Amino acid sequence: MSPEIIAGRYRVERAAGRGGMGTVWLCRDEVLGREVAVKEVGVFPGESAPDLARALREARSSAVLNHPHVVSVYDVVEADDQIWLVMEFVPGTTLSELVAREGRLDPARVAAIGAQVADGLAAAHARGTVHRDVKPGNVLVDGDTAKISDFGIARTDGDAQLTRSGLVTGTPLYFSPELARGEDATPASDVWALGATLYAAVEGAPPIVDRGNAIATLTAIAEGRPALPEHAGFLRDAIGRMLDPDPASRWSMADAAHALQRLHEQHRPPGTLETTAPAAPVVDPGPSTPVRPAAPPPRRRSRGPLLVAGLVVLLLAGIVAAVLLGRPDDSADVSAPDASDSSSGPRSEKPDPTTGAPTDPETSTTTPAEPSATPPAPPESAEQAVVDYYALLPDDTEDAWEYLGPDAQDSAGGYDDFSGFWRSIDSVAVEDTRTEGDVVLVDLTYDGDQSETRKLLVVPDGDGWQISEDQGRV
Repeated sequence: MSPEIIAGRYRVERAAGRGGMGTVWLCRDEVLGREVAVKEVGVFPGESAPDLARALREARSSAVLNHPHVVSVYDVVEADDQIWLVMEFVPGTTLSELVAREGRLDPARVAAIGAQVADGLAAAHARGTVHRDVKPGNVLVDGDTAKISDFGIARTDGDAQLTRSGLVTGTPLYFSPELARGEDATPASDVWALGATLYAAVEGAPPIVDRGNAIATLTAIAEGRPALPEHAGFLRDAIGRMLDPDPASRWSMADAAHALQRLHEQHRPPGTLETTAPAAPVVDPGPSTPVRPAAPPPRRRSRGPLLVAGLVVLLLAGIVAAVLLGRPDDSADVSAPDASDSSSGPRSEKPDPTTGAPTDPETSTTTPAEPSATPPAPPESAEQAVVDYYALLPDDTEDAWEYLGPDAQDSAGGYDDFSGFWRSIDSVAVEDTRTEGDVVLVDLTYDGDQSETRKLLVVPDGDGWQISEDQGRV
């Protein structure tokens, strides 16, 4: 039965849907005169009363974010033996309802939605909060704006685990492989869930087929790897990186937000609004590893072929100049004796390669001109190797790829993923470097306004250096 007024302040107008733990009511806040969404927190199976601690945790997890792409929580009240969360009312629809109504969505539209949701989740991760139930039903879409809602089972670092007797909280279809195996939720788990959500949006169905019961579905997630989406277009690689079975090489949420935003900007249909740009990349707590192939281990590339090519060009230029300067004028006799006949005709003369004056080939001591440019020396330090690596990016991914050691190339997902990521970046600048033992800390700025510091393990490699491991953000 619908309540008429909640906590003497929130007058119920109608049911607006269901959250992860209870009914959501559209209410009128009679004190502030605004519409709000009020969620009744339900009871878990095996529990005899509403869990106040869980409700308070949701309020705390969401309220502190104050992010344009996270549904705001205004208040938590206890009334009529129930716990109620008072939240921002978003007058749109859920992504799951949108897909059910329209079918597969255009990748450009999904990129805009994904960039915004990833940005909100990255902000939550920066505060140590893992959502743990990212799915299409918890993504609210209102026109060009998307928000992530329902932190009902979100867990902040330091919070107690409140579920009982092995209760599965969350939607199994969007569980990551590690979560399906019974491991703790991490920021990387949210990345997988968002990737699966975007997959469902472009394909019309999640990447894992529902097996009919939770155990069978979890087993399929834990043991298999979903195929890449067929209708994702330019989002295909990005979704694939988010659905990497290995959480250690999966993109972080901040990296996903950045890449999705760049893809959205590149493919936004004319006349559509630009989404809110993601915040600067942030540090994700827990075992999440770098997502940005920005600093996979660079291996010092060989400079030999480049130096040889440069010398060949210089020598050819000298030869052409010599021929032009030494060519007789049109009135001269252009017939010449056979070169092998040293006794007939005048002795041939070559121009000095420096002055252009004729010289006697038997008496001239002029040597060829030295190359005008001195080839660059190999990096003398690990820091310089890092600077050289980033100087190639984002344009010269082929040469940058040669800097990477085998492990780094594997963690970058192969060259296609590596180059695909850098195509979403306009520029990267090294602001500063410093060393701590064999680790180089590098301060980077992406696209002129987004900054981060990365920690790179750099080791000797022949006469140069190799970045053998990207240890993530500092």
